Amino acid sequence: MEIEPSRPAWIEIDRGALANNVRQIRRLIGPQRLLAGVVKANAYGHGAVLVARQIMAAGADRLAVATLSEALELRAADIEAPILVLGYTPPRQAAEMVRAGVTATVYDMETAHALAEAAAQQGVRAAVHVKVNTGMNRLGLDPEDAPAFLEALRAMATLEAEGVFTHFATSDTDRAFALVQAARFGELIAALDAARLRPSLVHAANSAATLTLPETHFDMVRCGIALYGLDPDEDMTPLPAGFLPVLSWKAEVAQVRRLAPGAGVSYGLEFVTRRPSTLAVIPVGYADGFPRRPLTWGGVLIHGQEAPLVGRVCMDQCLVDVTDIVGAGEPVRQGDEVVLIGRQGDATLSAEEAARRIGTINYDVVSRILARVPRILVGEEV
Repeated sequence: MEIEPSRPAWIEIDRGALANNVRQIRRLIGPQRLLAGVVKANAYGHGAVLVARQIMAAGADRLAVATLSEALELRAADIEAPILVLGYTPPRQAAEMVRAGVTATVYDMETAHALAEAAAQQGVRAAVHVKVNTGMNRLGLDPEDAPAFLEALRAMATLEAEGVFTHFATSDTDRAFALVQAARFGELIAALDAARLRPSLVHAANSAATLTLPETHFDMVRCGIALYGLDPDEDMTPLPAGFLPVLSWKAEVAQVRRLAPGAGVSYGLEFVTRRPSTLAVIPVGYADGFPRRPLTWGGVLIHGQEAPLVGRVCMDQCLVDVTDIVGAGEPVRQGDEVVLIGRQGDATLSAEEAARRIGTINYDVVSRILARVPRILVGEEV
């Protein structure tokens, strides 16, 4: 497939890898459970609209985002799948949420009443999911308060309490505490069953729990990082065999410059050549989400070899030393492919490796790639 990006730096999204990962998750959870594809934060940097369309075509059942604005972006792209907003929605946004047919997370009466009133004014019923805090100590009701809250929601004719859920704090690194949370949640669900208050969708499992804690699958799982072929935790919860990375970050060499020894490079002239050097300018910078300092990627792939970054990363450009890079007997030239994340020949620079180099996690690496870097679908049609 010939790629014609709108600028000489772009993200490739492998639709075949996405479809494969949906199938892998479906194999783990079985046909009886729903799969919510988490596409918050621009689908973890992969492109929310592109990813949402592909995973729904591949067999996901619904979508989940963090904010109403993210949901509205999907609706504006004519994506009609059910969408759950996992985070806080201010009561002032209730009418807009109901109008868009988006499901809110609720854990306080002010928001619930605002949604019920908006639904009444629009002549519809609004679906909501109740969030319960079982140990993350972030958003949510405490378990002992959930039955009364659900009872109050049931009395609101224009609201449907469709779901109840919790979120694990350590399912990627400490399964023992995740099981403590699961037990607390399970006790609540049993109490809701006894009181005939259990909603139709009970969910708890994120990617890590989906992979390792089948007892937490309940009626639906919420998968984000695993959908993208990235490890929930590289050491404690690596992806099993069969998952494929979805994202590659590429660019073209913008210019090749030959410098004598003693030449300073980039802002501050912090790097000074010690030998006759050949440098390549890459049209990627910190305004694209390519880290500036104190730590950087360290290098990129050109001609299947790693070329080290030199000098400061600029807002829109950076430089690499290609003095020793020769591919098929040819020197580096303007227009040559550069890989910041992905594979080139036999060499790979993964999001996990980039995360190690800058002291963070793979989620952060891909999510920080800004929207001005165009996302392009490659690979086989779903």
